Amino acid sequence: MTIKVGFVSIFYPLFMGRYMLEALLRRADVEVWTAGPFTGRWIPWAGGMNLPQRYVYTPDLALPAGNPATLDWGVVEAQAPWEPDLWINVSSTLRTIGRPKSGKYAVIAADPHVLNYDRDRAQADLFFNMQRPYMKSGDRYLPYGYDPVWHAQTTVPMRERNIDAALLGLPYPNRTRLTDALKGRGHTVIYSIGQCYEDAREIYHRSLVGLNWSSLQDTTARCFEIMAFGIAPVLNRVPDLMAMFKDGEHFLGFDTLEQAIKQVERVLHDPALAEQIGLNARRAVEPHSWDARIQQVLSEAELVAAETA
Repeated sequence: MTIKVGFVSIFYPLFMGRYMLEALLRRADVEVWTAGPFTGRWIPWAGGMNLPQRYVYTPDLALPAGNPATLDWGVVEAQAPWEPDLWINVSSTLRTIGRPKSGKYAVIAADPHVLNYDRDRAQADLFFNMQRPYMKSGDRYLPYGYDPVWHAQTTVPMRERNIDAALLGLPYPNRTRLTDALKGRGHTVIYSIGQCYEDAREIYHRSLVGLNWSSLQDTTARCFEIMAFGIAPVLNRVPDLMAMFKDGEHFLGFDTLEQAIKQVERVLHDPALAEQIGLNARRAVEPHSWDARIQQVLSEAELVAAETA
């Protein structure tokens, strides 16, 4: 039996839902139809910027972007080619009018550390929260993950990697202080936004260390991605990260700027340790793919059997 999934989100050139959509598209047992506000190359990073055309995914029903980005369920359901078994809304700042009348309705809260999802909680049949510290009663835990293609393990030998540390992401003050400090100590650091998918992969594959410093108590997707690349992760300690992985074995943790610098230089001065931590990280993160996350969503919607270990 083919499972019919209607998938909605804001279609920026990079958005969390893209990884979940790709996981759905990889499945032979799922047919997907997509709809949502479409921004083309534009994304609201750094006040607004255009990313390369090759990053763009155009939904089957491309709605005007709008401000705020809005999706009217009556319009979307009228345009759908069939009645889905499941609607998935990977929600960041998407404003919805009504709720779907056909199929089960799952909302995946991509940014619960900064957004209020109470309205979505009330409308959804299944509400998934990607950050345990921000869960409320009735939420289902669904952490971020990694894509097996875009976050494939590096094959670049340690001796050929020419970047000491990399952090591709928004320029929060703590991240800027860390990367500036590392640069000031003579290290080669890539710290920028705009590179995604295969371009981000190419940078991280040439890096000895992958950095993350979360803005709040969120375990970012970057944590899973760095671990999947098989490079040494140096990550600030946050609750979900500490619950899923072992500090000192799967990643090197820190709480302060001074600790972060020490952990980075520890692996840079010990290539064998850097390589081993990277391999440990890759093995530990293996079960946490976006494919596994989609399997969980479909299972909890009672459309597939739950996977067993």
